[in-house]
Amino acid sequence: MTARRAQSLFLVCLVSLGCILTALALAARAGCRPSTVVAGLAISFIPYAGSLVVSRSLHRLPPLRLAALALLLGAPLVFAPPLLSDDLYRYLWEGRIWLEGFNPYRLAPDDPALAPLRDEVWLKINNRPIGSIYPPLSQLIFLFAAWVGGQAWTVKLLALLAQAVTAAFVARISKSSRAPLALALNPLLLSESALNGHLDILCGLALLVTAWALTQQRYVRAGLAVSAAVGLKFVGLALLPLFVRRPKALLGAAFASVLLLVPLVVSRAPVDPVSGAWQFASRWRGNESLFVLADWVSRQALGDTSADLAARAMMVLAFLVLSAVVVKRRLPSVAAARFLIWSVLLLSPQVHPWYLAWLLPLELIAGGSAGLFWSVAVLCAYAPLDLWVSQGVWRMPPWLQVFEYSIVVLALIFDPKRPTLRADLPEGQFLS
Repeated sequence: MTARRAQSLFLVCLVSLGCILTALALAARAGCRPSTVVAGLAISFIPYAGSLVVSRSLHRLPPLRLAALALLLGAPLVFAPPLLSDDLYRYLWEGRIWLEGFNPYRLAPDDPALAPLRDEVWLKINNRPIGSIYPPLSQLIFLFAAWVGGQAWTVKLLALLAQAVTAAFVARISKSSRAPLALALNPLLLSESALNGHLDILCGLALLVTAWALTQQRYVRAGLAVSAAVGLKFVGLALLPLFVRRPKALLGAAFASVLLLVPLVVSRAPVDPVSGAWQFASRWRGNESLFVLADWVSRQALGDTSADLAARAMMVLAFLVLSAVVVKRRLPSVAAARFLIWSVLLLSPQVHPWYLAWLLPLELIAGGSAGLFWSVAVLCAYAPLDLWVSQGVWRMPPWLQVFEYSIVVLALIFDPKRPTLRADLPEGQFLS
């Protein structure tokens, strides 16, 4: 393919992707059903895939241009209502009550002490009887969003900026021209940031920086990055095993991580029914894969009473075993981090679509493709939304869940650079 033809096709793919995302934003503003947005996102992966194929014949795009592309494509979604998730309303609420001098870990949104603050944002919050589950660094972002305006678009713009910064960082450190482009243009990541306001891409960036810093033997930087990941989302704890062979770095990272989680844990008694942390650890589940099998085994052995907690304990134990194997085999940092995040997602009792933002930066820097296929298949998790909006019932068809994970399994099987426990892998596709 000639360079001129490749440039023309690439432009066609970009314009097509932009038109689809803009149409979805307009449809959302017009009050369409969530399933319409999901279907449009699925269709948008066609020009997205085309852009990645054509880009092989083009020169690398510089970091600032990639960041600008992400901002341009995501901009229409920033001003559309977040049809696929109501999480950002809790973000706004918690940021606001910090400004008012209250503690969202201690006071759930429906606490009588907060009654004078109830408004339209409060009405849109889900799980109002439960306190916050978000660690302190996430709370700082919520506080900032509330301070600079407290509007839905404020959170969404911050999330989109995080997406652009992550793509630019990948472009700066990666040898691959495909990885940063695949991250910047990914329709799932654009929708989760610009449409739904999820900030998980920041955690994905922190996890990537952790692995990258370890490859450079910059242990202080790696410790700060993994601590930041923990301060944003619990999943950051998954990479602490990578520090085991560096006791001082492990001690520092673990100490900082514990400090960041203290406010979340001690604000309420751990088993308090209003504790968000306890509810998250003991109750929430959805769109899970291997956890279904663990739950079935537990129910056969223990009955319904203790099965759920037993299944969660089994998954934690399985992850610890896998972590020990990763450490023992001395996997390169990028391969190890990628393997551990894949393990977290496949063992978890809850896999929201935006959780893939933790995985995709590591997946792409390692040259993998399975995570990209999952970013399409995970749209199946939004299937119950229409029923939820109309009747308040969340019912995920089992066959659809099987379909999603069948795609994931096939993608892993056919991906030549799938996550593995082999110790002879290259240390990522980093620029020297």
